[in-house]
Amino acid sequence: MESANRKFYFSIISYVCGERSRGEDMKKIAFLRPAQTLSQYEMDYVRLLEDEFELQVFTVGESAIGSENVSAVRLKWPDQFMWNGRERSFMNAFYARVFRRRYHLPGLEKVLKGFDIVQAGEARSEYSYQAALLKPHFGYKLFLSASENQPIFEDCNNSMRRRIELVLERTDHAFCIPMEAQERLISAGLASDKITVIGHGIDCDRFCPAGKKVERDFRVGYCGRFRKEKGLSNLIRAAKESDIELLLLGEGPEEDELRKIAGEKVRFLPARLYHEIHTFYHDIDLFVLPSIPVPGLVEQFGFVLMEAMASGIPVAASRIGGIPNVLGDVGIFVEPGNVEELKNAIIKIRDDADLRKELGIRGRARALQLFRREAVVNKMRERYRKVL
Repeated sequence: MESANRKFYFSIISYVCGERSRGEDMKKIAFLRPAQTLSQYEMDYVRLLEDEFELQVFTVGESAIGSENVSAVRLKWPDQFMWNGRERSFMNAFYARVFRRRYHLPGLEKVLKGFDIVQAGEARSEYSYQAALLKPHFGYKLFLSASENQPIFEDCNNSMRRRIELVLERTDHAFCIPMEAQERLISAGLASDKITVIGHGIDCDRFCPAGKKVERDFRVGYCGRFRKEKGLSNLIRAAKESDIELLLLGEGPEEDELRKIAGEKVRFLPARLYHEIHTFYHDIDLFVLPSIPVPGLVEQFGFVLMEAMASGIPVAASRIGGIPNVLGDVGIFVEPGNVEELKNAIIKIRDDADLRKELGIRGRARALQLFRREAVVNKMRERYRKVL
């Protein structure tokens, strides 16, 4: 009996020590973010990596959002000071304006020791260049996270081009959000076997179709930033011409101008926390993303498209940037800036209940197939393991 008890206790001790050993041996990943930490969108799926990896964010922005296990270290410039309620730095301004190296992470070389992977950003990003420079000293694997759908070497002087080439040379792997980013990296010289297209991931249990809806008038909705490239003035005009109720959720620099042209059927809703946004889709019958081209800016992915599709809401959107790759064949496309075409698309979906139902079902199926957060995280996990 004593022997049996001894074996039992030894097995418990071995199990506990084994668990502790596995925890101590967890690989460490540093996420570099220049102006902010992991966004609420990213946190919703990246935190699923915590069971296997120790995650830390390095930034000059605010504290990490969404998970107490993902810590954030704020890197500050030596001369940082407060002025009119904002943090300022002459050194930061000098780097940005004289060297044209915006989003430099000061003191990064002091904090990367012991990390197995550094997850940087675009190939053009200053902090990706910093990570590439420091890689030989610390020996970590360098990953990029790319959403850029413009030519990587566009408008580059010789110095900038050399920095980008160094980043690509020292990159072990790149996660691309839209397909266009993959094409841009390959064109710039990164081998295709070093690239994985992962998209973004969302919680398809939270973003899901609502139950039985209350009888009401047809509603069109948009949520996100009120910026010029979103084409919201065109959406307001199309909504007014088709005499439908329009809900605009969010905030941004264009809000005052949009309110000036809005009619009585246009309602502005304040921005919500990410864990509350899913309820917005239960209040609309059609989601519209009417993006337009703006010099230097092209719609990259369209996170809200995934949310609408997962919620079983039909989508009408501009055929621009990365939108077609996200929406596939489960939505209605319009030419950017064409108010008449946008109005007709709204009316078509409003007047055809069967089409609304079909687009909603197909959109939900596409979201479950391509954009479930678990599937995206598994792709990331697989690549991290393979490179290590």
